[in-house]
Amino acid sequence: MIIGVGVDIENISEFKKNIKNTKFIKEIFTKKEIKYCIKKKEPWISFAGKFCAKEAVIKAFGKKIAIKEIEILNDLNNKPLIYIKRKKFDNINCSIAHTNKTAIAFVVLEK
Repeated sequence: MIIGVGVDIENISEFKKNIKNTKFIKEIFTKKEIKYCIKKKEPWISFAGKFCAKEAVIKAFGKKIAIKEIEILNDLNNKPLIYIKRKKFDNINCSIAHTNKTAIAFVVLEK
């Protein structure tokens, strides 16, 4: 049963500007997320996508949840995997996409 749906879209240019701000990065992303993103040729695109996914989870959840309680990782096929600390869902579906200017994520929570 679907219990929540969320979507978020962001300007990638904002992440390109803030990528050198380690305080900003560390406040939002987990160590595993940072490690994944900085390996990319254009890490700001990955940071923007993961941020969108986190915001989409918050919107789908519908209650207050800290952004650092959400971790967006990737499986071997690069499919997003979402982990939420202290929250149990049977299934969390996520799609992340981007152009050279914007990133977007769509999340569906099921219980």
